[in-house]
Formats: sequence, structure tokens, C-alpha cells
Amino acid sequence: MPVIESKLNNTRNLLQELGNSVSSLVKSSPDVFADPGIQSCLQDFLTVYQEAVQRLENPSFRIATLGTTSSGKSTIVNALIGRKIAPIEAGEMSGGVLSIKHSQEPRLMIAETEDAAWDAGEWTGLSDEDLYQRISAVMHSYHAARKKREYVAPQITAHVPLLPACDASLLGLPNGIGVELIDLPGLKSVQDRANLATIQKQVNKAFSLVALDYMQVDDEHRKRLLEELKKVVEYLQGRTDSMIFILNRVDQRGTDDLPLSVRIDKLREEIKEVLSLPELPDVLPFNARLLYYAQCAWGSGAFNEPSTVDQATRSKFIKALFEDCFGTIFQCIGNNLELAQWFFNLKLQIMSGQNVDDEIMRKILHYSLEWSGGKELWDCFRRRVQKSFAELVILPALLEVFNNYESLSDNLDILIKTRKINNQEQVEQEREKIAQIRQDLQKNIKKLGKEFKIEIEQLREGLKNDDPKSRIKIRQDVDKEGRKGFSIILDAVAEVEGDLTKVLIVPVRDSLKKNQGAFELRDQLREVTLPSLADKISKAYDNVSRRLSKFSQQSEYLVKRVRADDDKGKKELEHDERYVRLLYHNMREAITKRAEFVLQGKAQQFEQALESLVDEQVKRLKVCLSDENFSSINIEKAALSNLRKKLAQNLPTLPEEFFEVPDAIKQNRSQQREVVGTKTEYETRTKTVNENYTEYYEDGSCFSSTKTRTKTRPVTREYQEAVTRNIYEDIEYVELFLPSPDLMAKQWSSGIAKKKASLWDILCDWILKRLDYVSSIFEESVDEITNLAERALQQQLSFIEDNFEQEKQLWRDFEVQKDNATAICQMLAEDCRQ
Repeated sequence: MPVIESKLNNTRNLLQELGNSVSSLVKSSPDVFADPGIQSCLQDFLTVYQEAVQRLENPSFRIATLGTTSSGKSTIVNALIGRKIAPIEAGEMSGGVLSIKHSQEPRLMIAETEDAAWDAGEWTGLSDEDLYQRISAVMHSYHAARKKREYVAPQITAHVPLLPACDASLLGLPNGIGVELIDLPGLKSVQDRANLATIQKQVNKAFSLVALDYMQVDDEHRKRLLEELKKVVEYLQGRTDSMIFILNRVDQRGTDDLPLSVRIDKLREEIKEVLSLPELPDVLPFNARLLYYAQCAWGSGAFNEPSTVDQATRSKFIKALFEDCFGTIFQCIGNNLELAQWFFNLKLQIMSGQNVDDEIMRKILHYSLEWSGGKELWDCFRRRVQKSFAELVILPALLEVFNNYESLSDNLDILIKTRKINNQEQVEQEREKIAQIRQDLQKNIKKLGKEFKIEIEQLREGLKNDDPKSRIKIRQDVDKEGRKGFSIILDAVAEVEGDLTKVLIVPVRDSLKKNQGAFELRDQLREVTLPSLADKISKAYDNVSRRLSKFSQQSEYLVKRVRADDDKGKKELEHDERYVRLLYHNMREAITKRAEFVLQGKAQQFEQALESLVDEQVKRLKVCLSDENFSSINIEKAALSNLRKKLAQNLPTLPEEFFEVPDAIKQNRSQQREVVGTKTEYETRTKTVNENYTEYYEDGSCFSSTKTRTKTRPVTREYQEAVTRNIYEDIEYVELFLPSPDLMAKQWSSGIAKKKASLWDILCDWILKRLDYVSSIFEESVDEITNLAERALQQQLSFIEDNFEQEKQLWRDFEVQKDNATAICQMLAEDCRQ
């Protein structure tokens, strides 16, 4: 705690010194800051400076809880805050984002959501039970509603006293630091882009606590667990530089299991490899249920102060502790007969309805912390908080201060360097150089922009080419040239295509081939797409799978034929076609949603890739300002700091839409000569010269609108002579060709591959738009700086003519003051990064 408090106070003091230094600089030379360019930079700095001061006056430490499937994450959250707030019923309950903030006054806020199926608003004075029931009701409503259609996940904020805030020693935080826990939904309960993007915004500035299930770390399940863990961390954008992993449910270990230390050591190595961590992570064995019952029975107050939990609530949790964890407790007791007797007597005391006082409760909590892994977790928290506090809490508040001060300082350097010019001839030379910079800049920016655009357009066309050799060459060229940005995007798009095939196309194809049950397919799809879409696909699949058994295989298609005069049969074909088209429609929607979801999961990588391309473009643009014949005023440095400031305020975001997938079903009509009777029957039917017959013809689709008309057909001598024993007629059939399961999968995959061309268009346009923006901002920045330099040069001419020596001394003093402010800013930056 002293380390964090000292660092925070030192940061506050340095920030105050920086503000005072800038203020003194302004007061010493108000005419300098009257310049419109300098005034604009100063206002930008003062705005972010005041925001930083306020953030550091009331800083907050945030812990985001992530977890793999059924890892007991919400139980862990309740154990850490000392109260039952996060819903923990069986099944997936954490659908929305639940933020739990420290406050002495209980309050619940449920954000307004369009067409929400749950109550929104704000409530005060609620008990823990009221909070729990309201939050549970929202989660239940959300999960029920999203089975029918897509919903924006609920955003819930609960303000209650939190254990790590009430007992500051647990996290090692000084008094006055806010604490917030964010209980995030499991990855499988998100499955849409909008909700994932909302969650990502919550996580990237928080410490990450990741829950794993011990029952999934055996050799059979561990690979799948690690794959899910990688996606959880990557998609939710958890901070790998500040993570603690909890191996929950270790109480479920069997006596013949490998030693726990062996399992954990192996898991640490594998997590390091899977997440590409620089060092082995902390992986702690944990029993969340044991700690949850004991901590909630004590409450969120400090251990050395009286508990505020009433006896009824305490008894409820202690009874649950003995019912669910009695075996675990006695396993931990081992051969300590005295302690075993104490716990046994305590159980009898609870069963007889006697109260448990604070002294006994402290003893229960002490052992529970020891046996559950809670003590080790809080110890680990303190170590990691000491290490990460500056980066997670202090640095984010100061980044814009650094960017804006750098821009202000570099602009002032323009004036300082101008004031060092000694004669009119040199002033005129500098003015000519600046004029040349302006002239060359426009030409060079257009040229460089055109070159970059040509490169991207060539890449776009190559990526839209289905030739594998072309794709391989593009990859080789990109890697050879060190184009990291393009490499990241290529890998991400390839992963999207593979994901769609693996999690959507293959399961539906295999289910059709194996005649798998619809509910089994639905449960499988609910893990990778919206419940509403999983239900739609499984219902369409159920109808399709039952009908395909009546089709015969013909090459890659399944065929069914009915006579054109069989109205009932044609009606069946209509239904057959409709259900297959419905399956295609739902699959297309699921593929689109899943593709957007996976791409959003890669948002951080895409944005890093784009910034890599921006850096590459800026290096090229710098050439416009770096010629040895250019101005000695160092316009380059000021222009680039101005550019970085503006880019930081306009961060890139992914485009909105990505994928569509077509469908393909063939229809046909055919005629076939068939035996319809004998010669005698024929003679009876042809007493007249001509025979009436009915012809079917199409008006609309091949099934829905069939009409008839009557014609006469002459009976020729040749035809009568050709008929000996049997009579033949041309019978018209309606045929429906449906793709086989393998062809369906092939068509869906082909649709994805074709639509990748559209995806590349979208992504390349996104890149070009950002690069065009960078070029325009760069040009704008250079224009602002050159304008500033020209104004300063014009003013310098008058100083040279009038009171040059006096001005030189004033600017020497000004430079000393400015350098002092810069030194303070550098100390501040170094201090908060240590």
C-alpha cells in the first residue's frame, strides 16, 4: 500500500508542477500565447490536463472477470465482494455486463435498451436479496427473449459496499481508491458483434481475473479448454499483461488424480504458449463455493471490525457451507482431530438453530480463506496490483496529457528557433524554404497517396483471385517486405473462413448425413451463434432431414419426381423446396452474424494492423519534411506531434457490415413415355378420329401455379400400326433437385469464398479511408505549423529592426522556463511507466 500511495501522490505532485510550470510560462509571456496556433494548442492541453487531475483525484481500480464455460465465475465474483449479487443459478446466467462498484449507499441502475423485455431504471435502498432478484430477473428475461431474436445485452450497475474497498489491505490500495468488479458474460452467451464490442470497451482498461474449470484440465479436455481460453482472452480483449488465472472446483479432484502441483505446472506452461505470454502466469487452485459461503456469512466489512451481516443471513450461508462443503472441510482438516471435533460441534450448533457470533465466524472465515485458495489469491492480487497499478490506473489518465504537451512544446520550439535568427537575410531564406515546403508537400502527398493506393488496389485484386498460387505469392510478398499490417489482416480473414466452416457448415452437414436429432444440433449451434438463429436452423433442419429420406441420389443432388397431374405430390415438393430454402436462408444469416462476430473478436488485431500501415505511411510522409535543404526551424517534429495528437483523438473502428452468402436450388420438368394400357383399351378410347388430352403448362413457379388447356391430337395410321400389345403415352413429371448434404456444405463454403471478395473490398476501403484521413490530417498539421512559422518569421523581422538584443534575452528566459516544464513532463512519463 505505501508504494502505490507514494506513486500516486508523486504523480499528483508532478502533474501539479507541470500545470504550474505551464501557467507560469503563460503569465511570463502572454503575447506568445496570443498567437492563434499556440492558443489552440494551449487550450487542448488545459482541457486534457484538468480531466487528468480529476481522474487522479478519484481513481478507480477495475477488475474484469473472464471465464471459460461453467467455470463458476459469478460465484468467484460474489466471494470476492463478500455479498450475493451476481446471479449464480445453474446454467448460463451472465448474459449482460454487470458492473459492481463500491458505494456505502446501495443503488441499482439498469440502462435503457431498445425494446427491452426487462425493466430499466434506477432503484435505491435495496437489500442484497432485492438486488439479486432484480438482476436475476433481467438475466432470465434476456436469455428468454434472445431465443426469439437478437437483443442488446443488458447493462447493469450495482453500487454496494465491496469487500476489497472496505478492507483496503486485501488489494493493497490506499484509502480513496475506488474499486469496481465487472462480471462479464461467458463468450458463448454473447455471439453477436454489437454486444461483443460493448464488452471489449469495458475490459481493455481493467485487471483481468480468468476462471478455469478444474474438471476440464485432464488430458481429454485440456486442449479444448485452452482453445476456448485463447478465444475468451482474445475476443474479450483481456489484458494478458495483468492476468491471474483461477483453477476453480479443485474440490472435485479424485483421489487417483495427478498431484495438483503437476496439473498446475503443466497448465502454466501451456497457457504461456497459447497466449504468447512473456513469462509463466499465476495459476491458483481455488474452491469458490467454500469461500463464497464463508465470506458472505461474514459480509463485505474488514476482518478486524464487527460484521454487519444479520444472524438470519449468516445462518443461511453457514448451513449451505456445511451442506455443500462438509466433505471438503474434513478433507482439509486431515488428521487434526481437535479441529475436526470443533467443526463437528459447530455443525450440531447450526443444526440446533444457535447463532454464530463474530469470533466463531472469524475462525470459519480464516480456515475458509486458507483452504479455498482465497488467501493466496488476495496475496497474488496485492503483488500484481503493485506491479500494474501505474499502467492500469495512472498511465491511461495521462496519455493525452503527454500527447498534447508534446504538441504545445514543439509549437513553442518553432517560435524559440525563429527568435534565434540574427538577420533579415536569414529570415527571408527561411521564408523561401517554408514556401518551398508548402509547394512540394502538396505534390508529394498526392504522389505518396497514389503509390500507397496502387499498392493496396493491387493487393485487393490479388486477394479476390481464387487462384491458390496467387494467394501464396501475396503472402510471400507481404512477409518479404515486412508489411506486418497486411500479414495480420490476411491471417485474421483466413481464420474467419476456417471458423465458419468448422462451427457452422460442418455440424449441419454431418447432422444431415448422420440423421442426427434436431435438439442435439440446436445445442451445438447455440455455443457459436445466437440462440434465436440456432433454433431457426434446427427447426428448418428437422423438416429437411425428415424429407430427404424420400429423395434419391443423383450425382451431387437429391432428386424427387412426381407426375405433373399429381396435385398432392406437387404440394409436397413445394414444402420440400420451402424448407430447404429456409435452411439456406437461416444458414446465410448465421454465417453473416458469425463472421461479423469473429471479425469483431479480431478488432484489436485489425486496429493494430491499421496503425502499422499508418506508421508506414507517416514514415513516407516525413520525407516531405526531411530534406537537408529544408528549414532549420524543425517543422517536421512539430507537425508530427500535432498529427499524433489529432490521430489519438480519432481512433479507428471496424466497418459495420461484412458477409452475405447466396443459395442455389435447381428445379426441372421432364417427359417420359410410359405404358398406359393395352391395344384393346386403346381402340375403345379412340372410336373418334381425334383424342382429347390435357396438357399442363407453367404460369409462375414450377409448383405454385399450374394451369391446364385441352388440345386434340390426330391418331395416325403409323401410330396405330406401331402399337401392338401395349399403349404408350408421354407422361409429364415435375422434378425437384436438392443439393446433397455435401453439396450444401460446398455451396455454403463457395458462397463464403466468393463473398470474401466483398470483405476485401470493405477492408481495403477501410484502410484507404484511414490512410486518406492521415494524409489530410498530416497536410493540415503541416499547414498549421508553417503558418505559425511564417507568422513568427514576420514578427522576427520587426524584432531585428527594433529591439533585437532585448528580445533575445526574453526568449532565452522563456526557453529555460519551457525546458523546465518539459523536464517535469518527462519525469512524469517515466514515473508512471515504472
